[in-house]
Amino acid sequence: MKLTKLMLSASVAALALVACNKQDTAPETLKRLKTVEISLENVALTKGLAGPKIEAGDAVILNDFKIFLTDDSGNEYTAKIADGSADAQTYWSTVDLSSGAIKATFHYVDPNCTKVVAVGNLGDDLTFAEYEALANIKIDDQQEQDKLVLYDIKELEKATGQHTDTNVNGTTYVSDVYKADLVLAPRVSRFEVDGFTVKFNTEPKYQTIKITQLAFQNYYPETSVVTGTESGTLVNHIADLDDQSETYTWLDTPEAGTTPWYRDYFDLTITPAAPTQDTPDPLAYHIFSCSEAPVMVIKLLADGQPAYLYSKGFYKTDGTEVTEFEEGKIYRMSAKGEVENDGSIPIKEDDIDPMDRCLEITVDVVDWAVELVYPEF
Repeated sequence: MKLTKLMLSASVAALALVACNKQDTAPETLKRLKTVEISLENVALTKGLAGPKIEAGDAVILNDFKIFLTDDSGNEYTAKIADGSADAQTYWSTVDLSSGAIKATFHYVDPNCTKVVAVGNLGDDLTFAEYEALANIKIDDQQEQDKLVLYDIKELEKATGQHTDTNVNGTTYVSDVYKADLVLAPRVSRFEVDGFTVKFNTEPKYQTIKITQLAFQNYYPETSVVTGTESGTLVNHIADLDDQSETYTWLDTPEAGTTPWYRDYFDLTITPAAPTQDTPDPLAYHIFSCSEAPVMVIKLLADGQPAYLYSKGFYKTDGTEVTEFEEGKIYRMSAKGEVENDGSIPIKEDDIDPMDRCLEITVDVVDWAVELVYPEF
């Protein structure tokens, strides 16, 4: 399913964890074990979609998540419930999350455990070793709002207070408390487009502008779930955007099969009397977060003459260039902040020239959360 019809709720799910280190009140065979008590705050299944725009503070959609207890070498440790009679729950499904508040406690954990890892929207099929071996996720698979992989890892830290456990044999143990605060976040930045606005001159050069296509390129195909490091060759469908023959050939050649996530077609007619047109559905594109700026390519007709524009950068509404695209942030197109939370790409009429193919994008970034972005031609 294409992302263009799905709007992602934004922000993050916060998880608070505490762990306990057994004192000498435990029997010799158990006194080195740890208890990890996990309190999960604001972790619940997101119901429904957020609407045409994501607002600051909205939560990223979480369908399921899993907790791993590990050490610095990546070894995974098991855990039991408080009385030691059964394995502790480490995975929470859609059904679990929809029930509301969740409390979980891990007991009898190897003292070598020093870290807690949380993974969202990857199911319950993988061990931590298999998960690390999985390594990379592909950008093609990170376009649907309900399938974004979420991740965080934190060290256990000493906290104040103590914890009391009673084993199935009746023995009571008093433990020191440890904690870790986790924030689940996606590995992508989000680009939002609601439509296009042409800023005509007092005496317009053109009477009709038709915008027919929007495409993205210059993005990494993969990233590491664990580190967020991108890999692979930057994807550029058009190698030389200044080569009109190559560019028009690609723009005029439909993709075989289903239209891919990085490309959308429409027929928007803009005139001096109606300078703004929305796309049939709000558009959104996920790009792995890095210092490489994606390139936006727009195909149009100016009074019947074919033309195209491509972005050469993204800028905040104060004119500052965006050089780092951050995880969990929305880069929303805007007309330099003229309209609050605008999602339209503004195009100056004078920038529409069959010989001028460059476009500057202004981006207003807010935490995933929303940032306004607009192209300047």
